[in-house]
Amino acid sequence: MKLSAGYWKAAVALLSLGLVSGAIVAKDISIKVVDRTGDKLFGKQLEYPATFDKVPKIQSTTPLSISFKAETTSGPLRLDQALVSFQHTATGNEVALPAKAMGKSGVYKMEVTRKQFRKHFDAAPGKYNLALVLGSHAEGGLLYKLGAVFMGESSSKSQASVASPGYGPREEIRHRFAEAQRMPNAAVSLVFSCAVVGLLVGLLAVWARLGVNVGNLQKEALGSVGFLGLVAAYVGLAVAYWVGVKLFPTLAYALVLALPTFVTGRYALSKRIQKGI
Repeated sequence: MKLSAGYWKAAVALLSLGLVSGAIVAKDISIKVVDRTGDKLFGKQLEYPATFDKVPKIQSTTPLSISFKAETTSGPLRLDQALVSFQHTATGNEVALPAKAMGKSGVYKMEVTRKQFRKHFDAAPGKYNLALVLGSHAEGGLLYKLGAVFMGESSSKSQASVASPGYGPREEIRHRFAEAQRMPNAAVSLVFSCAVVGLLVGLLAVWARLGVNVGNLQKEALGSVGFLGLVAAYVGLAVAYWVGVKLFPTLAYALVLALPTFVTGRYALSKRIQKGI
């Protein structure tokens, strides 16, 4: 709630002239400023008419809370008006925020929420004089000046101002490329390749010593050539996986080759048995 300076000047005038009885007493006044983790940044306990000297800085992420107890000579008082006034020291503009009653014990509390901060103080940061403005139709009123606070810009607004685009030279863009993958020593790869080739040569040598008759393939060319071709495809697939094909595509290709390899091998073997080769 934002009121004009004339309203508060009239209230001060009434108090000074004694037209308001001033029977209200504010007691147990507590002023706290905490951060988002709950750590206390500022705390002060006051008794009327003392004030606090330090000027705490308040942002949307460090809410301000003020609690107090309103009494008269007869005990706790239910106020008809309980406001906390913020008056800008430079412009004179005032913002009044209501304090809520916390039960029937006369205790009141006011908190500056993030929404209220952005609504009232984001556009006009600076130093504000803080005061309690209390009123009761039966007991009169009380104006209690507490001290001064500094209302700073909210973190979201300051971040937006920093991130806002401007004109001028930009920082150099530095690309960071991925580091080269560590590979085994070239000697290891060479030894492995020689071992694979050596096994293949040894296999051919064993076949030659056993007297493998390649000419018999002509007697059952269809099944034998198909079967040996699919076996060669498996060898090629193994080489492709070693060179760079991923594991799951390799398994998929192997499953595709499995059925025709089984069919052609069975067909070639049965024909050889029938012909007695």
